[in-house]
Amino acid sequence: MASAEVEPPPRFVGTEVAADEILEVISSASSRSFKPVGHSSVVLRMRTVARVTAALRVRSHDLERGYQYEIAAYRISRLLALDNVPPAVYRRATWNEIRQRFHEDMLDRRGSVRRAVLWDDDGSAPGAAVYWVKGLRSVGLEKKARWQSWIKDGEIPQGKAALARDLSTMVVFDFLIGNWDRFSGGNLPTDSSQQRAFLRDNDRSFSTPLLERRYENLLGGLTRTERFSKDTIHHLAALDEASIRAELARDPSHETDPLLNAAQIADVLDRRATILSYIAALIEERGEDDVLFFP
Repeated sequence: MASAEVEPPPRFVGTEVAADEILEVISSASSRSFKPVGHSSVVLRMRTVARVTAALRVRSHDLERGYQYEIAAYRISRLLALDNVPPAVYRRATWNEIRQRFHEDMLDRRGSVRRAVLWDDDGSAPGAAVYWVKGLRSVGLEKKARWQSWIKDGEIPQGKAALARDLSTMVVFDFLIGNWDRFSGGNLPTDSSQQRAFLRDNDRSFSTPLLERRYENLLGGLTRTERFSKDTIHHLAALDEASIRAELARDPSHETDPLLNAAQIADVLDRRATILSYIAALIEERGEDDVLFFP
């Protein structure tokens, strides 16, 4: 089987610069301020002197490798040519940097942030800098009944074709990376037009082994889906171990601490085979045009 071709990733939705340019800025631009956001892990909104904002997901005691999985999920999304997974890249931060630039309205949370982060002996910690998407809206997409028929065999409302495609691709992407936490709340926002869905907060992916009940929930989502993106499945079919390893190696952290281990990569490839087998059976039954319904 041939490796996936190396091709430039698409520009992230709503941006006019290459994804690698975004990664360069959020990984290296000096910080201006840090403000805690979220509840389940250590995430700080980091404003930079380059006037580009990132969510900095720092290594924590509760989720030691979550920041790595956020980056790995983004890297795999590039192989699928997805444009709606926020760019994520390795970045270190020090407690002194965060303490000195902590948002003045949130100083009461400074101590809890310091205690939650898993610091190295030198007072620094690794993390993932994730591009901050402005104008996100939560419109209740966690309620699957709203859109399940769109990706099965129902009528898609006018103006919702791109959103339906994103939701179908989300099912594939989450099964592939083993992301069991998509529907816990706030992890499936749209843009201001409510025409695109953003696949963010992927830090609980790649569990090895993936608990059976979580696997079954993800598999159920896949098998309830009968319409897929032709382009996404084309890229999925080209995915292999070599292409995954090469893409993961592009993150600056690879030399010292690889994002995924061999067992996690093997699990991704096993789930890839399951997706392709299911889609092949659907195509045999219904025809390619009905199954590869979206562009």
